[in-house]
Amino acid sequence: MGFRETGLVDERLRFVLECLSGDDGMSALCERYGVSRKTGYKWLKRFQAEGAKGLADRSHAPLQHGRSTPDDLVAAILAEKGAWPGFGPKKIMARLRRRAPDMAWPAVSTAGEILKRHGLVGRRRARWRGAGTGPFAPILEPNAVWSADYKGWFRLKDASRCEPLAVMDGHCRTLLGLKACASTGEAEAWPLFLALFEENGLPERIRSDNGPPFASAGISGLSPLAVRFIKLGIKLERITPGKPQQNGAQERLNLTLAPLASAPARTRAEQQACFDRFRADYNHERPHEAIGMDMPAERYVKSPRPMPKVPPEPDYPPEAAVRRVRSTGEIKWKGGTVYVSESLIGEPVAIEETEAGEWALRFHHHPIGVIDDRTGKLRRTGRPPRGTAGAKPTRL
Repeated sequence: MGFRETGLVDERLRFVLECLSGDDGMSALCERYGVSRKTGYKWLKRFQAEGAKGLADRSHAPLQHGRSTPDDLVAAILAEKGAWPGFGPKKIMARLRRRAPDMAWPAVSTAGEILKRHGLVGRRRARWRGAGTGPFAPILEPNAVWSADYKGWFRLKDASRCEPLAVMDGHCRTLLGLKACASTGEAEAWPLFLALFEENGLPERIRSDNGPPFASAGISGLSPLAVRFIKLGIKLERITPGKPQQNGAQERLNLTLAPLASAPARTRAEQQACFDRFRADYNHERPHEAIGMDMPAERYVKSPRPMPKVPPEPDYPPEAAVRRVRSTGEIKWKGGTVYVSESLIGEPVAIEETEAGEWALRFHHHPIGVIDDRTGKLRRTGRPPRGTAGAKPTRL
């Protein structure tokens, strides 16, 4: 019959106390209480370990239900998270499946619940979504577009300023370069680009914002660094001011780099060493969702356009009027001078007549602007002559 349903714990307690008194043997007690010797020893053992509270019923539910993730897979997920604290469940599962494709790994959502259960998932910030990709041609292969951006400066422990400059391939998201600069000047940016060009070849286009050292506030918008790119046959892509989503891959990289800025190194050399380790992990260890959870380095190939030893001269047509920019940034035109850009001092520019009868100015392949016959000044391409925008038609 077993212990009576009413006063179950009291019955078990009386059984144990009688057993401990030694007046009756275990066999006789079990027979009197209607339980097996195995049950009797079980309650005696629990009382000796936990006291009276050990005599209460415990849950009979299985420790693991039939659909639970095996312990060894849970341990592997937790270990991978420990090795890569900044990775979420998508990247962790991509790495594990890559390393052991024959294992019955759980779904990403299950991995997320496992991490959450162990307190390894922080609060998820709202995902930033851009409004569009800008008026740019699609990126169909490596080296079609390199994007470049400064990531926001921070102080190193020696109080010096660090301006991280990142260069990324727009197709396979490979982080080609990450430099701990002291400023946003060309003197520090150009050596990084030069090293990348010599190592990887030339991209077709470089996408950047409109700030230094990529652009200037002058009418031409050309900076010395932009002139170097143009002379190498690289086209410039500038995002629309106030629309960082047009350089979305770089904006996403900002979030990934944020922990490095919050824990700066002591010196610039030490910070550069941190950046080098981060770049190696980013390219070779971190799966990227935009490329099917592959590693960026697996998708990247060098450009077929090698860095030339000497930049080529511009190939202007015979009918173009070629002028060399003077030390003042001006060119001679129709008996007067037209200011172009100090960044082009000493460089030859071409003036060509358009179908609309305007005089268009360009440097190599890059259009600079149109010479306004009324003012004798340069205006940007697409901007109407001064005094004509919004003018009312003449009444006849």
